[in-house]
Amino acid sequence: MKYFVNHGYENANYGLTKVLVANLNKGTDATVLNTAAQNLRYVIEQSIATNKGTGKLANDINGFAATVPELSASSELSVQSIPNYKPNESGTVDNDQVIFVNDADSKYRLMNRTINNQTGNDNSDNSPELLVGNDIDNSNPVVQAENLNWEYFLLNYGKLMGYNQDGNFDGFRVDAADNIDADVFDQMGQLMNDMYHMKGNPQNANNHLSYNEGYHSGAARMLNKKGNPQLYMDSGEFYTLENVLGRANNRDNISDLVTNSIVNRQNDVTENEATPNWSFVTNHDQRKNLINRLIIKDHPGIAYIMGSAYKAEYANQAWQEFYADQKKTDKQYAQYNVPAQYAILLSNKDTVPQIYYGDLYSETAQYMQEKSIYYDAITTLMKARKQFVSGGQTMTKLSDNLIASVRYGKGVANANSEGTDSLSRTSGMAVIVGNNPQMAEQTISINMGRAHANEQYRNLLDTTDNGLTYNADGAENPETLTTDDNGILKVTVKGYSNPYVSGYLGVWVPVVSGNQDVTTNAATVSADSNKIFESNAALDSHMIYEDFSLYQPEPTSTENHAYNIIAQNAALFNNLGITDFWMAPAYTPFSMSRYNEGYSMTDRYNLGTNANPTKYGSGEELANAIAALHSAGLKVQEDIVMNQMIGFSGQEAVTVTRTNNRGIQIYVNGKTYANQIYFAYTTGGGNGQETYGGKYLSELQSKYPDLFTTRAISTGVAPDPTTRITQWSAKYQNGTSLQNIGIGLAVKLPNGDYAYLNGGNNDKFKTILPEQMGSIGYYVQQELKNKTFLPRQSYGRSSRRQKLRKQRNLVKARLKSTPAAVISISRL
Repeated sequence: MKYFVNHGYENANYGLTKVLVANLNKGTDATVLNTAAQNLRYVIEQSIATNKGTGKLANDINGFAATVPELSASSELSVQSIPNYKPNESGTVDNDQVIFVNDADSKYRLMNRTINNQTGNDNSDNSPELLVGNDIDNSNPVVQAENLNWEYFLLNYGKLMGYNQDGNFDGFRVDAADNIDADVFDQMGQLMNDMYHMKGNPQNANNHLSYNEGYHSGAARMLNKKGNPQLYMDSGEFYTLENVLGRANNRDNISDLVTNSIVNRQNDVTENEATPNWSFVTNHDQRKNLINRLIIKDHPGIAYIMGSAYKAEYANQAWQEFYADQKKTDKQYAQYNVPAQYAILLSNKDTVPQIYYGDLYSETAQYMQEKSIYYDAITTLMKARKQFVSGGQTMTKLSDNLIASVRYGKGVANANSEGTDSLSRTSGMAVIVGNNPQMAEQTISINMGRAHANEQYRNLLDTTDNGLTYNADGAENPETLTTDDNGILKVTVKGYSNPYVSGYLGVWVPVVSGNQDVTTNAATVSADSNKIFESNAALDSHMIYEDFSLYQPEPTSTENHAYNIIAQNAALFNNLGITDFWMAPAYTPFSMSRYNEGYSMTDRYNLGTNANPTKYGSGEELANAIAALHSAGLKVQEDIVMNQMIGFSGQEAVTVTRTNNRGIQIYVNGKTYANQIYFAYTTGGGNGQETYGGKYLSELQSKYPDLFTTRAISTGVAPDPTTRITQWSAKYQNGTSLQNIGIGLAVKLPNGDYAYLNGGNNDKFKTILPEQMGSIGYYVQQELKNKTFLPRQSYGRSSRRQKLRKQRNLVKARLKSTPAAVISISRL
């Protein structure tokens, strides 16, 4: 009462002045408090009438709640409140979670059944369940069926939406694969195999890539056991490239480039033996982490800098620092040796390389409008992969700071092979990389193999004092060099330091006339009937392009919609050697999303409309872009986000316990809570979910009945096609990140019990709501007992009775609509 009187709800006629309420306290006579409370109610109602709405009241209630610890965000016990807390560059607070512990609405919620822990018996390398937002319970058979429905929708998107018959996705990039129930990989692989007959059929499989995002090496073992339904992400290659070449100093031993990944490339000559995988130099998450590091550096001591204290201008400042640093020879923040990292990546055998949009184009300019400083180097290497990179691979440590990677050519397995293909002699590549800018000048010998004896090689990329040269234009080495009778190529190298190279980079390829294509048709490779993907020359012929940055701005016009620009540049992507187009998550994002991207989605099925496009464009533009890429010979994968949803609009009363990201209860500053009622935002999904959620389950059941008879490993229960999820709710979720709404919103009695309304079927709880709230006639009785309860000068008897009657009817209506409900302060 004091707060509201002090914030504009003062009325002397009702005895509500700052002076008169100053002495009110918990020891004040109940009759006086009741009188003041009812009078305040009338003053609030007058304010609503005057302001023609409840906007002011809502703001004032929020302001009041912030003064009460139990009603404020601080009551949720964020780890950011721990003294000396250091923000995480990921931009999330992984251990700020609550799990839903009331099993009355779900008997699933099997936590941490990730990677190899599908049965709950192997946590040797499993990943935590909870990540960000509302965590979807992917162990629930109803959710698993909904996932299949959603995947089918995306694989037939253009056709089902009536946009473009060829505007359908071909496969998926699976987001946060380490953090979701591993059943979904079995089920996705089963659906795609049913649809496209991929197992034991490399041609079909190579037309429908799916690849998982994950940073746990145990995922390779999991996928190998399952017959490789998706590609493993070789995070070891990323970390090795960063640690050997990308660091400013204290770089790791260069020989790690040979061994520290899923593939040992000291002498890699096998086919169909390595774990099928994809690899990268950087991606949207790693670039975001770098920008966040700058934000944290620039604003020290702000614990909530990655949470409520985050500001877009902080990111803008960080980007300016990054761009300036990237152009420097001596960098502090940006990666070193980006061209050299891509040279290794794009010449490697037994992997599908991924190119990142932000390494080709400015991430904060309009889409594809400004090239990066590395565009020429990376695109030169991309085109060269398609023309030259094939055959066996040998990586050789030449010195402590120098390595050579040799690809022997199409049909050439090793240095002693003569070759079996018409392109054997004209293909192959030598990549020479050093990581010491002080390396002395020396001449090295590289064995290109007997198939390349007495052959001319041209200088594709070379290093100078000022940067990189292309096709020997300005190079210090000759334009061409010739191997000797044994296929030995001798090259002069030394250390350099410039914005492009910190050490050395040289790339040599055979001299050829015109263009050639050394990629391998999947129809020509052998196949294991029990596997979907296998690592061989056909899979190596793929190149993935991640087509977005989290930071790309809103388009300034329809012409600048990313989808429209992609469609216009389909031929360019093909010419660069790209075979697979990783599309940004196209889903409608939460309106307050930090990056306005689809990882923070509220509607899985709304991929943008003409009236409300996403920042990439409309769904129709998307379908047309996919069709254009198909026409240019590319396949398209959608980024599928099964782990979380963010920004639900509806609340439910759920019972929660404060936990870390593994669902284990934790204490923060000596405090915790368990089995507490929390009014979490858990319901919603948008018009798309309402329309398309579960819509195709009957069709799937008819076409592919095995999907709904195959029991999931984690539960022993098959996906359930009988229930359509047209609106998400808590029963389909494991928990949520802290939502900053307060843990004390549910009314409690002095003894700590929750205040419940009695309902007809509620035998456990009687009506224990405080009489002032639970009794319909409480204030009527007070009025009769105390004739001065309402100031007579404000209301005539008849108007007063009429008002009380309306209030009584309103209360009756509210009680009728919420039997046996827990009362939330926000609803009172």
